[in-house]
Amino acid sequence: MKVQLKYTVFLVLTTIFVILYLSNHKQTEETIIFFPIDSSLHFDYASTHLTPKGTGDSTYTITWRVESTLDQPAYLRQDVSLLYKNGKLAGALKNWRQNKQELSQKAKSKESESGRYEAVTFHYAEVHPSDTIFTSAQQLSKDKLYTVTTPVFQFFHRPLSEEQVQWKKTLDGLTDQTVRNGLEKAGQAFQVNLEQYNVISLTDLPSKKNQWLAAFPQFKREEIVGKLWEGLYKNYVLGIKKEDGSTVTPQGSTIPLLLMAKNQSEILVLFTLKDGTPIMLRQKLL
Repeated sequence: MKVQLKYTVFLVLTTIFVILYLSNHKQTEETIIFFPIDSSLHFDYASTHLTPKGTGDSTYTITWRVESTLDQPAYLRQDVSLLYKNGKLAGALKNWRQNKQELSQKAKSKESESGRYEAVTFHYAEVHPSDTIFTSAQQLSKDKLYTVTTPVFQFFHRPLSEEQVQWKKTLDGLTDQTVRNGLEKAGQAFQVNLEQYNVISLTDLPSKKNQWLAAFPQFKREEIVGKLWEGLYKNYVLGIKKEDGSTVTPQGSTIPLLLMAKNQSEILVLFTLKDGTPIMLRQKLL
């Protein structure tokens, strides 16, 4: 009887341990948390690359690479990258490792239409200088690529000919209209006065961050960006919760537009889902 009781207790304790381990493991994987920026850390390398290759017929492939290296091993390394085609989410890459410096991810997709591709990546590291002090390091990277399938396949990051200039104008017009429609639909649905906000695209954040956040000191800019991606990871990348309580994929949604209130009180994130449902996320700053 005593042996059976000991075995039962052991089994219960083992089950609890496994549940707790899996719970903590999942939480580590699916969470980005902003901690104060550690000025002693930096990324030696952080990049996002889009590389096309014609296949000889009417299709081509896009190779999407995301790589980063911190200057030392971190408790948690995590990169999350979003790829948009003609203004709509085409895919997401997310990878995490514990006690690592480097991360590398790659994906390929087969395409057949001309397009403007934009990938934006948040590179993140969580470090524990002591048992009670947690800090972080972060960096953004991006890439933009134009592909043209007629009359022959070609691609460019920046236009080098008059023909490419015209194709850039066409694809920019198509993409910008799609994103703008998403902004206007969401803005009307949530009664947002767009004149009270400074607006940039999520894909422009790496290059326009300092301009968009010019009213804030550098340390506050990093905090805003870190908390923004913390929220996007939880409420966008891992699934979007609709008003009816259901969770849907962000696939096919328009590029989120970031609205900074001119009184620096909040940031709104506006976009529409694939089915046209308007979505608004809010980040309070005061």
